Amino acid sequence: MLATGSRFRVLGTVEWTVDGRPAAIGRRRERLLLGLLLVEMGRPLPMDRLTDLLSEEGERPRPRADLYVDVCRLRASLRRGGDGSVQLLRSGSTYTLTGDPELVDLHRFTRLVDRARGATTPQEISRLASLALAEWRGPVLEDVASDRIRRGVGAAFEELHLTAQLLHVAAEFDIGNYWPLAAELARLTEAHPEHETLLAFRAATLYACGRRADALHVLSSARTRLAARLGLDLTRELKDLQDAILRDGPVHPRMLRRGALGSV
Repeated sequence: MLATGSRFRVLGTVEWTVDGRPAAIGRRRERLLLGLLLVEMGRPLPMDRLTDLLSEEGERPRPRADLYVDVCRLRASLRRGGDGSVQLLRSGSTYTLTGDPELVDLHRFTRLVDRARGATTPQEISRLASLALAEWRGPVLEDVASDRIRRGVGAAFEELHLTAQLLHVAAEFDIGNYWPLAAELARLTEAHPEHETLLAFRAATLYACGRRADALHVLSSARTRLAARLGLDLTRELKDLQDAILRDGPVHPRMLRRGALGSV
């Protein structure tokens, strides 16, 4: 990873630093424009798409003249504070921000998740997933984008964030780090109370810690919640896990690796 020069963040707040020092970007619209271009680093963004994304919630897309002003201001900021590592280029009716994707936290995050997916040992999967999760400080463009933009631009990255968490959970379970994992899973199932794979890993982890009653409580509470909210029962895998814990039997991998984890 690059230690000096320009660095950009779009996970959580949009930030730009040069040699570790904050660099001025400008008004919210220029920061949003920079963030959108950083998300698509190296890929052309059509002007019409940018004018739509830069428009306020509920208003009609702004004219291209407003986009030209924003682009000019952003270019001026990049020239004043930058080191030449990124360039904002126009080609026809598109704009592209060129530079090394490693300068951007989002692209480091996605690369690390891809590497974790391809790793072959739980230790390496855990290490790479932990590095990826350390890059995540919040949803994409959280401080400058509207809910509409965050849903459109950031939804896929939210899913990838959950994938990174699942990779880390599965690897730590395989390693046998049950006690710290139990605390992590308590937080994750609070955020995703109906996620089958997380519930399965939480119950299995508590069971592995010797907390059988707590493990059964997680599953019985999930059963009650699913019935009340969705009219559903536990899946076959969760029922099998519940039966195994009731019998003090072994937990099989098929009871845990399902749903989102099955596709990571």
